[in-house]
Amino acid sequence: MIDTNLLLLLIVGLCDKNIICDHKRTKNFTAADYDLLVSQIDGFSSIWVTSHCLAEVSNLLKQTHKQQAKQLLSCLSTFADRTHESHISKVNIFQNEAYLSLGVSDTGIIQKSKRVSCVYTVDLDLYLRISRIGRKVINFNHLRNQTLLA
Repeated sequence: MIDTNLLLLLIVGLCDKNIICDHKRTKNFTAADYDLLVSQIDGFSSIWVTSHCLAEVSNLLKQTHKQQAKQLLSCLSTFADRTHESHISKVNIFQNEAYLSLGVSDTGIIQKSKRVSCVYTVDLDLYLRISRIGRKVINFNHLRNQTLLA
């Protein structure tokens, strides 16, 4: 499973790696980060996303000019066809203690982390929460740093 920020990176990179540094929501990433992410998730037989994460990514992708937004949303649609989607009910989200500090999307990811082999995130708070409950989670920033040091 991947979080909202990494799904954004993945979709923008799939569409055009050259715009990763230009898009408002991915400018903290590079084309090398995209390549690293792809190499990490390539080994998994399936990728999971939550419906909340898809909705958030859809809205964030549109924060660019109209033509590019259409291309990005088209890439999202194509990519989503190849993923597994998990819908976490609003009752499970709003009754979870993580909701008040992490919000809907991240709380859904926490809930789904119980049923996937691994979660990738760049969000430190999400990483710590999932780690504390004993689930496998990888902080993508750690991978980025290891790559820089290698």
